[in-house]
Amino acid sequence: MKRLLGIAIVTSTAAGWTWAEDEPHYSWVAPLKDIQLIEDRDDIHLSFGGKLRERVNVFRNDRFGLTTAEDDGYILLHRLLLNADLRMGQHVRAFVELGSHLTTSNDYNPGPFDEDSADLHQAFLDLMYDDTRLRLGRQEMPLNSARLMGTRDGPNVRLAYDGVRLDTTIGNVDLRLFAFNPVDVDEDAFNNRNNDDEALWGINTTYDFGASNANFYYIGLKRNDSRFNQGTDDETRHSIGTRFFGRQGRWDWNTELVYQFGDFGSADIRAWTIASDTGYTFEDAAGSPRISVSTNMASGDDDPTDNDLNTFNPLQPNLAYFEEAAVLAPQNFYNIEPQIRLQATDKLALSFDWNFFWRLEENDAVYARGLLALPGTATASGHFVAHIPSISVDYRVNRYMTMDFSYSHFFAGEVIDNAGGEDIDYIKLELEILF
Repeated sequence: MKRLLGIAIVTSTAAGWTWAEDEPHYSWVAPLKDIQLIEDRDDIHLSFGGKLRERVNVFRNDRFGLTTAEDDGYILLHRLLLNADLRMGQHVRAFVELGSHLTTSNDYNPGPFDEDSADLHQAFLDLMYDDTRLRLGRQEMPLNSARLMGTRDGPNVRLAYDGVRLDTTIGNVDLRLFAFNPVDVDEDAFNNRNNDDEALWGINTTYDFGASNANFYYIGLKRNDSRFNQGTDDETRHSIGTRFFGRQGRWDWNTELVYQFGDFGSADIRAWTIASDTGYTFEDAAGSPRISVSTNMASGDDDPTDNDLNTFNPLQPNLAYFEEAAVLAPQNFYNIEPQIRLQATDKLALSFDWNFFWRLEENDAVYARGLLALPGTATASGHFVAHIPSISVDYRVNRYMTMDFSYSHFFAGEVIDNAGGEDIDYIKLELEILF
């Protein structure tokens, strides 16, 4: 039953759903969305909900065929999340979310964040007063554009942290303070624990300037046994960043700069990144097409034998940083990625992009998902890594169900050719249901 649980849930419950757009929830689950627990207290409510995701990834030559893992095949990812949300007046909230994450595959090996039969994914307590909220416990926390702290939604098990966070507003500034340990993933039931070998802490501010907005932030990282082309050692890294984003008329923009410093064993860390996405929407044209260009660059290490580490560390990013295949990591690189997105109908959106990807420092490796160096690339000559056309189709059946398809082909460049790698083909099919 382990391999078929996700599919069985879809089959057994689909007949009970009502798809009417004007209903607040599926008819069978609506009574669970607002339960008054105490008859004479209308400010104490309990609600239940969840999310089911079925996803299939198909690879040919995953990671350019450069690793020892099986690189051809498919994997089905079954994710079921169930939650309970208790609101007690205006000042207290308790939230619990259970998750089951199962896989079905041929010879393709699941990743480290794909299997977890059952576990406590989130469990936190909110204490609120006016514009201030203190959140204690296990929680997700995407930050800003998720370039440094994301949700890891592509793999089966999303990223959660154990710790504390404080959100407040002072004038036109939103302020967030946090201190976390990431939660490790163990495939056995209810066996996930926080990772004592890694800690993150920081402060984030958001300024509202009307059409334009800005983030200014600091994130600290302590990670034991970090791995780079330079070696494996304990890492303490400090990231100072700023992000400017907004929309004016038909133009939109999102630009981020980060500088990093700290220690990697006895080596000094000096690293940086700059990332941007600028778009223009033809609002009066059919489908309101948006044309955009994303340009990004992150530092690499030009000499692995010296006492400096210059490779940028994206900390805990969304792994699908460039495309849904999540092959390449944003380290030691520069790229340019034009994209066009078209809203073909109210329910159907189409997008096409072409990512041109280079290695910045020839003496450093090309890094892949998991922030690991691709074998053979550190000693391979050249700068051009790959160019990757991708097409995506997003279909919104109704407010509760979405279906996604994407295809990417990785044309191997000189670095991959010289390392002995080959082209990659990738297909993703996904169904997501909220209830």
